[in-house]
Amino acid sequence: MGGSAASAALPARWRLLTILTTSYGAGAFGMLGLSPLSPSLLDGFGLTRFQLAFIVPAIYVGGLFFSLPGGRLADRIGVRPSFLGGLAVGSAGLLAAALAPSFPFFLGCLIVAGVGWSVVNPALGRAIVDLFPVRERGIAMGIKQMGLTLGGVASALTLPAIAAALGWRAGIGACAMILALPVALGWRPLADLRHGAALAGDVAMEPTAAGIWWWARNPALVVFFSTGLVLGMVQAAVLSYLPIFSIQVLGFDKIGAGLLVACSQAGGAVARLALGAASDRWLVGQRTVWLAITGALGAGLFIVYAVWPVSVPAIAGALAFATGVGAYGWVGVFFVISAEAGGPRQAGLLSGVAYASIVVGLLVGPPAFGLLLEGSDSYATAWTVFAALSALVTITMLTAGPMINRSGMSDLPRT
Repeated sequence: MGGSAASAALPARWRLLTILTTSYGAGAFGMLGLSPLSPSLLDGFGLTRFQLAFIVPAIYVGGLFFSLPGGRLADRIGVRPSFLGGLAVGSAGLLAAALAPSFPFFLGCLIVAGVGWSVVNPALGRAIVDLFPVRERGIAMGIKQMGLTLGGVASALTLPAIAAALGWRAGIGACAMILALPVALGWRPLADLRHGAALAGDVAMEPTAAGIWWWARNPALVVFFSTGLVLGMVQAAVLSYLPIFSIQVLGFDKIGAGLLVACSQAGGAVARLALGAASDRWLVGQRTVWLAITGALGAGLFIVYAVWPVSVPAIAGALAFATGVGAYGWVGVFFVISAEAGGPRQAGLLSGVAYASIVVGLLVGPPAFGLLLEGSDSYATAWTVFAALSALVTITMLTAGPMINRSGMSDLPRT
């Protein structure tokens, strides 16, 4: 009888993951679509290269304030309302951005959209822990994160053409419409997701206000989340500046730059799936090793951009693909480590902390890259500095990794 129940549960969790991944991909189409649209936004608003650095961070600034509450929300009311509610807020913000009369108003609308987006990742981290056993979480998180990058690929392939034909406002409007689709279609299919608060079985089991900061007293987790900040810097710099770098240095047009962005997102999608599967099969108790590998790859590729900005389309596409592996491939493993550290009761909370740490990097990375670029008038300088940051991730994961891997669920407080 137990075996029959187990076999029935298997398709259910993978079916739910498919729905969540597809919905996440639709959300990513909207949010990551700002990257391939950045050349059109630069022309449309008459921006400088430094002003361009504020577009991607505007999406993520809400995560500083709402990712931890969003994680608690997912723990308490469940994945379905928090996940779809976050997407609804994101869609509304992007729709307002498409109508923005000025660049500051546009950024304000992106901040609103980002408030909704900041709830999505903690909710999904909660879902992965609820649905999957330990040895399936890496691949499950990788599949979920692959939805993000596939959404980015789709937006990079389609939005530059939409903006070229109809203008940037049509491109942003398309982002809002795609983001709204899971909200309209996903409520009933996600009905089988478990309610977050029911996992505890008792209100007394929920963390207190002081208890939600227990991770800040754990040196291993502080180091781990600090690494997320650096990784977020690298990711956001690539999102913000790869399109313009492709035009100004490599000599591609806006459509060609969009194709290179699509190649980078495809590399991230493949890496998130492959690294998730690998972390379940090998070194399952040492997942930080996989973060070290992506850091080393990113460091090497940024040096290539600094010293050899090749413009041959096939080689440029291959380099962009590999750059996506280094810049985006780490995210799934990072969220698995954080969710497992939170355990059954606080997976949403620590997924929120992980997202917040990445968000700080997303906010800092593009302005830092932009300042380096404007100050030196050299992409080589900026890429070299970010290569050093990626190398720092590798060094940190190799030295502090054992301590981080041991922190896990044994450190969960009993509040």
